[in-house]
Amino acid sequence: MIAAALRVMWLSLLRDRAALTMAFVLPTVIFSIFAAIFSGAMGDRIRIHLGLTDLAGTATTQRLVTALEAEPSLRVERLKAGDAEGAVAAVRRGEVDVALVLRGDLAAQTGTAPAGQPILLIESPARALATPIALGQLQRALNGALPDVVLSHIVADVERSGKIGPEERAFLSEAFAEQRAKKEPFAFTGLVETRTTASGRGNERVSYYAGAITAVFLLFAAMQGALSLVEEREGGLADRLAAGPGGLPVIVLGKFLFLLLQGVVQAGLIFSAAALLHGVDVTGHWAGWLVTSALVSAMAAGLALAACALAATRQQAHLAATFGVLLLSAVGGSMVPRFLMPPWLQQAGWFTPNAWAIEAYQNALGEGALSALPAWGVLAALALAGLGAALALVGRTGFGRG
Repeated sequence: MIAAALRVMWLSLLRDRAALTMAFVLPTVIFSIFAAIFSGAMGDRIRIHLGLTDLAGTATTQRLVTALEAEPSLRVERLKAGDAEGAVAAVRRGEVDVALVLRGDLAAQTGTAPAGQPILLIESPARALATPIALGQLQRALNGALPDVVLSHIVADVERSGKIGPEERAFLSEAFAEQRAKKEPFAFTGLVETRTTASGRGNERVSYYAGAITAVFLLFAAMQGALSLVEEREGGLADRLAAGPGGLPVIVLGKFLFLLLQGVVQAGLIFSAAALLHGVDVTGHWAGWLVTSALVSAMAAGLALAACALAATRQQAHLAATFGVLLLSAVGGSMVPRFLMPPWLQQAGWFTPNAWAIEAYQNALGEGALSALPAWGVLAALALAGLGAALALVGRTGFGRG
């Protein structure tokens, strides 16, 4: 009997090509994506998208620009912004991961204290890991391509410490030793000033992950709820429901509304925890948050109902719920921030609903409703397309009989 049961299960899987593909092909695809993500986020293979603006236009800044553009671990983009505020806006909009504004000559002026840091670094809380990576590559470029500039700042420190006489070498050695003993940084370590795009209204870094996790769980929950379509069809209940007023499309609309409300409640619980435990500002943007949550819930409900209406068996629907959501979440940035992914995978992320859900939450809780309009439009289109497909599929002849 055990052998017979095994044979029946194997034949059932073998006859169901969709289930066979999702059982043996999709796991490999998902592994390959994760391998690409994590291999691209390790060591020298990570490629931070760096925005660069040279406002000074001096010989030293031009040498630094050349060195940064030649660095294989960076994707350097010359920003068109004519000032620091334009670079801040580029980072805030997510056009680049981090930006450098070269606003003064890098060489130290002999015998004078620095009037201001010549390099301005602009970071985003949502891509905080990009900042230390960019700083490390910047220091590497300075040490490798501009050693004379770095040494000029060290000499300026010594000159400001006192008079350089005939015992120059001994004096320099003593000055450097005293500096190291005091654990005070040399001047070249203070070339960079960091400025953040954080608004100060809450923990924006946690809000990113709240949106990412919300997208994953709403998709999972919607798929589980939409499985009832398959259960009703396989149990014969769909035939009786199709004979009722409005037929199966009315049933689908009722399920859609339930899943939408369920998703808003789930999003509310996640963001309530984010607000209470991590200080994420939701109340200051409650209208934008509510619209975003409703659209993300509608998107998840529509896609889930369409997938379950299309599935021929419960096994297909269950595998689609598991592997489909994992695939979309991995590529869309719900599991790993997209800026850590290879460039081609970052672009592929825009074809997933997760990326647009995260974008909508980031903009609605940051810049405001106006900046979230493009993401809202995409989510609304996905919700309508999913719901329309589900209604068309259940209305086709023979749906109730599988």
